[in-house]
Amino acid sequence: MELIMNKISGTFLIGEVSKKLGIHDQTIRMYERKHLIKPQRTENKTRIFSKKDILKINIIITLTQEIGLNLSGVKIVFSLSKKLKMSDDELLDFIYDHKNEFQI
Repeated sequence: MELIMNKISGTFLIGEVSKKLGIHDQTIRMYERKHLIKPQRTENKTRIFSKKDILKINIIITLTQEIGLNLSGVKIVFSLSKKLKMSDDELLDFIYDHKNEFQI
């Protein structure tokens, strides 16, 4: 992922994230409204995304677009991964390793 990172804080703006991931800004905002992600905010209320936030969005995209889950299903996957104490990297690896088994 070659995003333009804020050199001081290591964060990205929503437009940079949406462009690189190929999704609309509103999609990212919806993920936040559904409590799937929680980006930090500046004093001016601007969303700023860490690399971890971007990985989480990538997981959501994988689960919805490649596997066919709806956002309720994504919430369940996130809940289970948290209970199993899986990192986001481990979760993404697991999803790709078992992707064919998930096909609906």
